Amino acid sequence: MKRTFFLWTFIMLLFPVNMFAAHYQDLPNITSARIGLVQISQRTLEAERIMAVVVNGYVPEVVGSDTLSAKIEDIIENKLGNGPGTVYLSYKIVQSDGFLSIIFHSEVVTLGGSRSERVQTLTVERATLNEISASDILGDNGLRIATDVVNQFIGQNFRNMPRISALTDDTRFYVTNEAVYFIFDRYEIAPGSEGIQSVPVYFSGFERYFLGEGDYQISEGNHGVRMLPLRRIAEHFDYAVSWDSETLEISLRRINGNGNGYITLTLNLNSYRRINDLTARTLEAAPEIIGGATYVPISFFDLILDIHYSISTDGTIELTTYRN
Repeated sequence: MKRTFFLWTFIMLLFPVNMFAAHYQDLPNITSARIGLVQISQRTLEAERIMAVVVNGYVPEVVGSDTLSAKIEDIIENKLGNGPGTVYLSYKIVQSDGFLSIIFHSEVVTLGGSRSERVQTLTVERATLNEISASDILGDNGLRIATDVVNQFIGQNFRNMPRISALTDDTRFYVTNEAVYFIFDRYEIAPGSEGIQSVPVYFSGFERYFLGEGDYQISEGNHGVRMLPLRRIAEHFDYAVSWDSETLEISLRRINGNGNGYITLTLNLNSYRRINDLTARTLEAAPEIIGGATYVPISFFDLILDIHYSISTDGTIELTTYRN
């Protein structure tokens, strides 16, 4: 389990979740910060040459940490240039209780006269100055959840833009006390006229549930599929579950708009049906009664209810969803 996530479970307050981007341009123009004995301040560049690139603007300069200084220099030299030409650099610092993020912005003018914008980010833990990834902060399943959130944002705001396949730890981000913001270049998830975008994934939106090895069954007849108790998990995630003893049909209905529709299953049939489906869809394994409770394959929650899962080395299953 990711250790850093649990820090947030104690400091999070309820925060209104919405699907509006926070534009890079809207961030406060903070260019200096102190972390313990480390001071970050602004250094101005005027027509300095970094390899084949002429650099103007300003960059963060670190006093008190050679490691952090080296990371910043690496970003400036290797990730913000775009071939021979001129680069105009700027940066902003975003601080939270546990982390500090630096957002680097570059506008590149090539020798041919074309222009492009790029962003790059660096986030470190305040206590250690170690660089940290988005998955370390959001915990297991966090990047899968974040991918869903970003794609929902794209679908609601830029309907003609393609969805992203998956966020990774290479995706740029910055952190506030309320959320991890994933930040994207112009044209990356929105039309160029919309500029640089950042999409929040709020800590308060995560809902998690854990099962130990004794809380689920391994189906020997279905190639070792993990079978999980349906009612116990579904009700935790705000689904109402009903059972018809005559038809052996199980129904799930989302409560208060949280969840994924109205779904029916039938005992011992490896299929399910959504409310508007004309045909049934296949399950990995059929629902079955074990010890008086209905069990379904673990993939049912992931693929049908959008409740993602991960399995730790000790067999603990973590189920995670996100409330909009």
